[in-house]
Amino acid sequence: MANKIRLTVGGISYSVYSEDSEEYVREIGRELEHKMDKLAKNNPFLSTTMVAVLAALDATDALKKAEAQNNELINEIKALSERCALARSDADHAVRQLEEYKRTNGEI
Repeated sequence: MANKIRLTVGGISYSVYSEDSEEYVREIGRELEHKMDKLAKNNPFLSTTMVAVLAALDATDALKKAEAQNNELINEIKALSERCALARSDADHAVRQLEEYKRTNGEI
């Protein structure tokens, strides 16, 4: 069931419907408000809409970079998993060779 949360961002009040918790949605709203306030203070000639678009561009940029980093990490994990599987196979082979050596030399 979606929660209805009332937020004010950039001086405008919004009703937000979300499956996420009210606390989470309010935190997102606070982060956006903070980002917009910072942009507006650095660029006082911009309208609220322009500030919102810049904040959206910044958030989209951060998302794209995080997705790229996530993909890099996934690829690194896959490569490490493959190396681990090869090392496990090598270790199993070495154990079999040792057991064969012990058998042929009467140590077992």
